[in-house]
Amino acid sequence: MPSLHAEPGLSSSGAEGELGKAEQKLDVGAAVERIRTQVQTLQRNLNFSVDDSTGEVVVQVLDGDSGKVVRQIPSEEILRLAERLDEMRSLLFEATA
Repeated sequence: MPSLHAEPGLSSSGAEGELGKAEQKLDVGAAVERIRTQVQTLQRNLNFSVDDSTGEVVVQVLDGDSGKVVRQIPSEEILRLAERLDEMRSLLFEATA
């Protein structure tokens, strides 16, 4: 289980933290490009987006020829369920306040 305590010698602030974030973004960007090129050989396209209502990252696998969604992760139903749960949670806290 990962520790929640800071490890000696590691810092998430200052220039070191900014450098680490920049490296992470480059690593993620490179990984996304590698995945895209591999998927395109299967005549599929990937679409990465962020759902407005939940803030969740959504990955869609699209058919290369027709452009239709083959699969979406998380599914539309799960995104709407998460949205409703957030609404219910906020209503519950308003009712108890």
